[in-house]
Amino acid sequence: MVAMQPTLQLRRLPKYGWSVESDDDEILAIKRDDGSVTSMVGRLMGTREAARFLGVQPSNFVRDWASRADFPAPVAGLSSGRVWSASDVKSYAAARRAPPPDDGRIDEIARRLVWWQPPEQTRTRPLDLVARVLATGTIDEIRDVERRFGRPSLRAAVTSASPGVFDRRSWHYWLLALDLDRSWPLPVRNVPLPSRRVP
Repeated sequence: MVAMQPTLQLRRLPKYGWSVESDDDEILAIKRDDGSVTSMVGRLMGTREAARFLGVQPSNFVRDWASRADFPAPVAGLSSGRVWSASDVKSYAAARRAPPPDDGRIDEIARRLVWWQPPEQTRTRPLDLVARVLATGTIDEIRDVERRFGRPSLRAAVTSASPGVFDRRSWHYWLLALDLDRSWPLPVRNVPLPSRRVP
């Protein structure tokens, strides 16, 4: 029985040259325009490799990781998909796997965004804090509350948000980013108008 030889493919990789890829789209090497060949095993990751490294399905990687605003930008977009620097993906994953922020960090965020009440009072309503961080927080604050409270808390914070927390733009962004029903209405305050007496 004759062993089947793996089929290699060449694809144009902007900024690098040509990629030498295996049957399952793993990038094995880069052939540069000057003719030199550099092994790229372990240096670049496609969607499948990145998903495998993070322990998720490729579709979940695209939805929950690659779509995040703070996820590393791909080094190129090929017909087979996007390609990332492996070191960038590993550094990002390591930062997210760091121990969750302690009460001191959560209090710091609470003091900045919910300045009108003591942090310990804010921490009694964590979903309200998460919603306010999503609406007006920084990337670091969003990452910290997600690490502290978990990704499901982001969805729960949006769907239970109080009126006035989100503006229309941030509301629609988070419905899209968290894969929620886009028709979910923005919570608004209904202020009754005083009745006018007719003379």
